[in-house]
Amino acid sequence: MKNKLIAFSSLLFVSFIWGSSLFIVKETLKFVQPFTFNALRFIVAAIILFTVQTLLNRKNNKRHRGKAGFIFPGIVIGLFLFLGFVFQTFGLHYTSISKSGFIIGISVAIVPFLLFFKYKKKPTLRENVCAIIAFIGLFLLTLSTNSKFNSGDIISFFSAIAFALHIIYSTIYSPNYNSLQLATVQITFVGLASWTFALIFEDWQVIFNHALWTNKYFVFSILFTAIFCTAAAFFIQMFAQRTISATEVGIILATEPVFAAITGYYYGGERLQEIGLFGCSLILVSTIVTQIRKTKSKKQLYKEEKTIHKM
Repeated sequence: MKNKLIAFSSLLFVSFIWGSSLFIVKETLKFVQPFTFNALRFIVAAIILFTVQTLLNRKNNKRHRGKAGFIFPGIVIGLFLFLGFVFQTFGLHYTSISKSGFIIGISVAIVPFLLFFKYKKKPTLRENVCAIIAFIGLFLLTLSTNSKFNSGDIISFFSAIAFALHIIYSTIYSPNYNSLQLATVQITFVGLASWTFALIFEDWQVIFNHALWTNKYFVFSILFTAIFCTAAAFFIQMFAQRTISATEVGIILATEPVFAAITGYYYGGERLQEIGLFGCSLILVSTIVTQIRKTKSKKQLYKEEKTIHKM
């Protein structure tokens, strides 16, 4: 129970970081194009994680070993992560911060559906109820933006599907491999894939512009998203998903649009109506309820944990 509480708190912190960073990402896209931005962000994050791993190896006077064979799982997780960020970043070009956060948050409802479709694994009644409450809250949150449906919303929906698959496969692989190694591989993959697409489709030469790197906001955004939103966040997620089910992870991360809406309100001038605030409340309630459990015997708890790790 203590480990699950730590995992829950850690994921909530990750959700806060991601939600509050959407405004930063949207503003940074005024300087560079999406693939170029993601390439810089993820490559810097990969270097940070690789450096941390190297320092740990030296400290222990041996290789910081985890279970072998983590490269392929890391690439699989990284592929869905890459697709999620591509659609999210492009979607932010055409839709608001609040709506982007809402649509991506739909993954809270997609996760249980995909789990049942792929593994015939039925979520518990509590997880289903919480997912429904969170989805209603997300829907009310987007109604408060008073903006029409547009192409950015469609792009953001594909991001929700990709992030839902990322959550599911992270839950499958995380219990079996070293969290730092998995995070490093997937982030490196996203960085290299983004750089490849930037070379093909974008004006990537802009990164050699001296004025770009003397812009304090741009440098801050790259470092902030690389260190906190990428390197630290995905290491925490890999670690937390060793003990929390995919459906619960989806519900916890559904708080991201709440933080995105708050950020959009204070820094982006986006205003929420009362219905939006009520939607935020429902999301927070559903997140808290996921952690409320009936008293169980040690035997029951052991059986439940064993089931999670076998996913």
